Amino acid sequence: MGTNAHLIDSCNDIEPDWLKGVKTIALTAGASAPECLVEETVTFLRNKGFGNMEELEVMPENVRFGLPPEIVEAIAAAPASATAD
Repeated sequence: MGTNAHLIDSCNDIEPDWLKGVKTIALTAGASAPECLVEETVTFLRNKGFGNMEELEVMPENVRFGLPPEIVEAIAAAPASATAD
């Protein structure tokens, strides 16, 4: 749609040229993104002049990650005395 987009691992990946002439930035993060990296990026952008921030919840986050079946089976097969006190 003609909008620039960049995939970053941290705010250290943001190149200064990306911000030239930019008035609005949308920052998204997946469920597995550590919150500290998201907050670090928000702080970085705030310090670069993007201070008018608004958090939007597009979709409620209700994802649950279960243990792999192999681990569940191993736990079930372990003797009761093997559990930690």
